[in-house]
Amino acid sequence: MPVRVAGKAIQDLDYLHTRVNLTELFDGDSPKIWKELERTLDASEKYLNDSDTVIFAATTLKRILIIVQNAHKPLPDHFWNKIILHIRRVWDYTADCVCYNAIETFASLLDIHLRQCLDCLERPETDSHANCDRINEITQWLLEPTSSCKARFKCIYHLVSQCPTLRLNLGEDFFRRTYPLLSNPSFSSVICQLIVDNIFDRDELWDLHCELLLTSTDAKLIKSRLVPMLQKYHLPGSNKEKQQQQQKQQKPQESDTAVKFLNQLLIQLNSQDPPSDLQSQLEIVHALVNTTWPRKKVKDDNGMQCLVDFSNWTQCISEATMGEAIVHVESEVRLAAFKLVVENPRKTIAFNENDIEYIKTFLASNMTLQAPSARQELIAAYKYLCQRLGASAEIHLKAKPKTTDKDSDSCSPDSSSFDSRGLSKWRLGGDNNLHPIPESYICLAKWMAKLAFGSLSTKGNYYRRIMGLMQIDVLFSRENFIVDGKCFFVDKLNLESTLGSDRHNLVIDCLDDSYDMVQSTALGLLKKLDFGNIKLDEKKYLNDAVDLMTSTRSRNATSAGFRMQYYLTRQPDRYKFCLMRFLDDVNNRAEAAEKDLLTITTLPIHSILNMIELLLRNPTWKETTDQEKNQFYREEILDHLLQNCHKIIKIVAPVVQSMTPEGCIPDEILSKLCGVSADRLTEISQHLLICCWRAHKHVSGIFAWIIEMLAPLGIVTNAEIEAIGSFYWAQLTECKHRGAFESATDGFFQLCSFLWSTTIQGLPKPADWLEEILSAIRGETDLTNLCSTRRSAGLPSLVLSIVATEPKENENGALIKATGSLLNMDGKTSEYRVHSMNVMKTIVQSSTLHNKAVFCFERALRVAIEACRADWSERNAASQLFAALRTKIFGVMRSAQRSLVVDAKNRKSNYEFFSKFPTLYKFLYDQLTSEQQSEFSLLPPLVVLSHLYTPASSSELYPLRPFVPKLLEIALREKRENLRAHAIAAILSISDAYAKEDLCQWIEGFDYQNSRQNHVHSFLLLMEGLGGCVDYVPRIVYVVENILKSLAFRNWSDFNINQLLLIANAYRLEYDVDDVSVELVCLTKRPLAVKLLQDRDVLKSEMCHLWRDEDTRREVYRVICKLGWNASNMFLRAHIITLAIKDLAIPHIPQCDAKRIMEILTSAIGNFMSTESLQKVEELIEARLEDPNLNWTLPSTIAYATKLRYSRRACVDQELIAWIRECYEQDDPETKQIALEVGAQFVCRIRSKRSYTDEEKELIGAVALYLQDESERIRNNTSYYLGHLIKDTGYKAINPEICRLLVIKWCLNDGNEDLSEFASSDRKHVRDERSGGDDLFDACAVNQYEEYQLFGDIQMYESSLGFSGVTAEMYDIEY
Repeated sequence: MPVRVAGKAIQDLDYLHTRVNLTELFDGDSPKIWKELERTLDASEKYLNDSDTVIFAATTLKRILIIVQNAHKPLPDHFWNKIILHIRRVWDYTADCVCYNAIETFASLLDIHLRQCLDCLERPETDSHANCDRINEITQWLLEPTSSCKARFKCIYHLVSQCPTLRLNLGEDFFRRTYPLLSNPSFSSVICQLIVDNIFDRDELWDLHCELLLTSTDAKLIKSRLVPMLQKYHLPGSNKEKQQQQQKQQKPQESDTAVKFLNQLLIQLNSQDPPSDLQSQLEIVHALVNTTWPRKKVKDDNGMQCLVDFSNWTQCISEATMGEAIVHVESEVRLAAFKLVVENPRKTIAFNENDIEYIKTFLASNMTLQAPSARQELIAAYKYLCQRLGASAEIHLKAKPKTTDKDSDSCSPDSSSFDSRGLSKWRLGGDNNLHPIPESYICLAKWMAKLAFGSLSTKGNYYRRIMGLMQIDVLFSRENFIVDGKCFFVDKLNLESTLGSDRHNLVIDCLDDSYDMVQSTALGLLKKLDFGNIKLDEKKYLNDAVDLMTSTRSRNATSAGFRMQYYLTRQPDRYKFCLMRFLDDVNNRAEAAEKDLLTITTLPIHSILNMIELLLRNPTWKETTDQEKNQFYREEILDHLLQNCHKIIKIVAPVVQSMTPEGCIPDEILSKLCGVSADRLTEISQHLLICCWRAHKHVSGIFAWIIEMLAPLGIVTNAEIEAIGSFYWAQLTECKHRGAFESATDGFFQLCSFLWSTTIQGLPKPADWLEEILSAIRGETDLTNLCSTRRSAGLPSLVLSIVATEPKENENGALIKATGSLLNMDGKTSEYRVHSMNVMKTIVQSSTLHNKAVFCFERALRVAIEACRADWSERNAASQLFAALRTKIFGVMRSAQRSLVVDAKNRKSNYEFFSKFPTLYKFLYDQLTSEQQSEFSLLPPLVVLSHLYTPASSSELYPLRPFVPKLLEIALREKRENLRAHAIAAILSISDAYAKEDLCQWIEGFDYQNSRQNHVHSFLLLMEGLGGCVDYVPRIVYVVENILKSLAFRNWSDFNINQLLLIANAYRLEYDVDDVSVELVCLTKRPLAVKLLQDRDVLKSEMCHLWRDEDTRREVYRVICKLGWNASNMFLRAHIITLAIKDLAIPHIPQCDAKRIMEILTSAIGNFMSTESLQKVEELIEARLEDPNLNWTLPSTIAYATKLRYSRRACVDQELIAWIRECYEQDDPETKQIALEVGAQFVCRIRSKRSYTDEEKELIGAVALYLQDESERIRNNTSYYLGHLIKDTGYKAINPEICRLLVIKWCLNDGNEDLSEFASSDRKHVRDERSGGDDLFDACAVNQYEEYQLFGDIQMYESSLGFSGVTAEMYDIEY
């Protein structure tokens, strides 16, 4: 096919984008400017598929109109429609710059028209009906909801901005259609502009806007976009003349209008029946508090002055609302409430007594936030809190405090100092030398420090510990309290004085944590904070670290590394001593392992090597010159450690390079283990493998450090560098252990970077290595033991490291050479072709090379497709390469692709794809017509074509219509179902409107009565695909109805009947299920089940013979499980329940079917299941559960059975309580949820009272376990079920953390304060004992959220919830 370079069609017009001579452009009878305009418009239409031309044409058109606009010249009338058509053609173009230029073109065109149109110039300013015909025409097509693109709304905004009276056309209908689009990020900004513009122009629509904003708009969008736009809309003072004109006309300023609207929004938000949820309410109030108008006087409708106050949250919502939000069951609501209390742009506003109560309640009960994003939000608000404490305290520090009577009760609440909810009204103060506000702040900050350090307990979970460390990091940073350089408050606070040995030990213990994030954060705090003169027992500390390194567990080795880093931070002069000690240990352990390899499992080398590598990468030299450092590195590291590392590699190589992933015991060792059991041998082999390969890994890391840090200093000899290079070369070309060659990859990358840039003579060159490995892959050089694995092991990483580190001055010479050699398959054997494609796949996937490798994609795609004709191993490598190319060319899939329909974002137009890869056009066509086709070679071209499409205005360049007949031919002749499906998917993807019309006509004329089954299948797939286009639905429905009426499908295969009935069900077409012989079909039973459930004739449906078929009933149950009972006709439900009970009674019913039946029966309880049916179910379940031959093994199956068993029980038994506790220990969320629902069924019957029976306590205690479940959803549900038991709360559900403590106190402990018996760590000790004997793997927690200590302040929680009986002592702050 001929290729035209359309991008150069009007490139000679680039002179218009420079300074031009207006006289040359506009002089003469036929001005040059109009000819250039005509050429630009023609090019934008003719070459619409050429993105370069369209971009340049759009930019040039905008430039021409700007020239005309600046020259004040009239635009010829015949250009008007052409420019409008151009705008409508490209305003939704794939390139954003084209859309932007279309909008600017429209604005310029509109401005030119308003200047030269006599009708518009003579139009009265207030007359909205006197616009000219062109303006009316533009208004009409812009307001028609025919196109939903961002540029359309931008054009509407420009139109109403330049023609203000047209705002009257934007009424209720327009905004009700437009508001739902706010959820789309592409539209949110421009639609918010239209909304704000309408708010300032038409106050009669305020009620409508408030309603739509509160019901159909995300509150975060109001906060982030709408409110800031209201503030920036025509800021007062930006236009003095306009402001003076407003004052003369007695019009309100823009800020007054915005404040009045936001006030009305707030009133509607706080109405008795607010239309938005609590979180949205808090988010909107937070946006109001952050406005630039904290307090503003405005005139109401009667002309009276009124004060609108947004300065603080207390002016916007009630205390009751905040009290409910701060202990809400949903973490998002609690976090929004805390941010509202804390974050205020006016930082000098002091916190009142209730603010401090809310802050303490929130912080104490939200230390275990699970989501990382929520933790980051909390820490950001925490830092803001510190800033506000400092800013608002500075004002009062210099002020003289008011003296109070010593006998007054200013330090404790009296009977009148409680609000309606029981919250204390603090009378701050008590220290005559300090103002009450800074004094209360100091108490609060020290309480926060106590809370944070208390959260570091090993009995807490990971989330609490990491939150505590993050809060300590913020709280003990002085700069977080300093505002405008004022340090009075932070000096008075002096939090550093609270640090001591106890808190130091708490942070030290975090170094042994099982989570790396906790360890690294704790180490950073230990280095940063000054804990005073802490005496550290150096001998014991070092011995503890050494003891940890005698274990094989990676956790212990990591802990030892963190401990040593902290020690050397305190004692930097001991760095050399510690490093020498560990070097001696490596030497001793290497010698022992050389004599007996099994000693590496009892005295592991890898932990010492890990420590050495850590110390080398984090040196703490003190008063040491560079010469002394180099001398030490030369004598100790290079002369001794390097030799030991090579010795260790030789020792562990037989184990690491074995082909057994479970482990390997060398023969000479195995002979010494005669009589050892097989289980013990397995354990020894795993232990040995892990110890060996971890040592191998750290040796690679040490070599990488030597190359990175010492080689540039010139103290490493050429022989040593060559030895390191030989090690990496051997690992990447011979080693088959994935961990081993992956750890060598990073070191080899460093080595190649150094060798490419070094000027040292005599070193090996990466280019020589590349030539050597490419020769080996070509089969020209025999490399012994070259990787023979399916993915070529480390070979791809070796080549990638060389080409990715190539310096820029080489101009990708190594990459070009490598790809050229790899993609040349001539003369290569199958093994080397596999290696070539594996290496190419890694190069294509590399993010380091980015777009450097694009030049070879075309050839690589051809190689991958052609290689699919080879044997299995080569096909496998080719498919991997093809998948990598598809991802790079068409982009990563945005979501899981569950059908052959490709997402629009992963498709390219025919011109866009073939202009980049022109030779593929003929190549793909030839692949479809080749006589040497196979199932595997035909599939890749079909996949490529399914990623292409033909735009609406396609040109003659690279047409896709010639592919359609060939694809249809493949779809009709192929015996393989997947190829037929891919061929139809490709047809539907590349077909334009004309091709689809031809296909629809082909469908209408298809002889489905006399065709082969393969042809019928392709016909049905094509018909289903065309049904996705609304224009063809009536014709498709007509064809399907004719097939159903003719009963021709009765002779079809089961597969085709299933496809036909799926289409019929999708269009809700009527057909008789008795026309299908159920004995002859299998797949068809699924759509038949859907039809049975939706049948309007209930009597006929109940009598249908299909119900007698077991498989059909099974499909019915599956549909109900998936879609719910709403998928069934309500009059059929009783019949289905009866059949389900009978099927459940079958003795050997499969477990999956039994579970499905019990699931639908469970959902029917309490809705439409009769008492008789429920009694039958209970009796049946009782009998099945007592059957010793029961085949139900899944916990979820037993859970459904238990739920049915106890559905009508009035009271619980010990068996049920034990089962609920047992389910809590399960890993299956479904089982846990069902067990929780069963327990809640009985808990909800218990009323809140002073004391509970032992049986009630056992039940409540079993259900309360789920308040510590790993799933937040289960914890919240548990809080809903137990919330009514908590005394005096009045809430349905509260924060599960608070709920747990109060349930323990009031329900399980009869209101007693001593809860020590409920804070047991027995279960944790049991788990540690279970894993203590295993020195190989780290212990893992079943439930990461579970804690073994009660955290929180019950009295404070009771006060926040409004409990009666509050005493003053509960407010004493200890620190």
